[in-house]
Amino acid sequence: MSATAWQGPPADILGYPVPIQRFVIRTNQAVVVLQHVVAFPEGCSLSVHLAVRRGSLDEPVWKGLVESHFGGDPALATPDDDLKFGVRFPDGSKATTVDHPFRGWTPPTDRPEPPMLTEAGGDSSSSDQSYQGHRLLWLWPLPPPGPFELVIEWRNLGIDAASTDLDGSAIAQAARQAQPYWP
Repeated sequence: MSATAWQGPPADILGYPVPIQRFVIRTNQAVVVLQHVVAFPEGCSLSVHLAVRRGSLDEPVWKGLVESHFGGDPALATPDDDLKFGVRFPDGSKATTVDHPFRGWTPPTDRPEPPMLTEAGGDSSSSDQSYQGHRLLWLWPLPPPGPFELVIEWRNLGIDAASTDLDGSAIAQAARQAQPYWP
C-alpha cells in the first residue's frame, strides 16, 4: 500500500473505467453529470461535468460564481453556498471535498483517516451567459462493496443536497483490472 495513495490518482498506473453517464442534478439553470469512475488499486477518480446557464442571475452574482470556479479569487466564493461534493457509505462514514484534515500541502508521511474525498483537477470555460466545467474527484480508499452515495450541493444556485447511488462492488472489480505502466 502506497504511503501517498490518499493524495490522488497514481501517475504510473492505467486505471480501469466504470462508465456511469448519469445526471445527478438537472434544473432549468444547472446540470451536474457523473460521467465515469476510473478505478485504481487504492482509490478511484470520479469525473464530474458541470453546465450552468446564467438566466436571471445579475452581473455581480454571475461574476462571483464564474470567478470562483474559473481561476478567480477564491475569496469571492462563499464556502457555505459554493459547490460541494461528498460521499456517504452505508456504515455512516462520509467524506467531503470541504471537510478534510489536510488543507494545502502536507508531508506524504502524514496519513489521514479514511475515507477522504479531494478535488484532483479540473478545467472550465465561460461566457457572459454560460459556464462549463469539469472536476476530477479522488476517493481514497476504494469504496466498500455494495452501494454508496455521491452527494452534490450547490446552494448559490438553489441546489440543496442531491445524490446518486454508485456500486462499490463494480468499482472494486474494475480496480482489479488496473495495470501498472511499467512491467
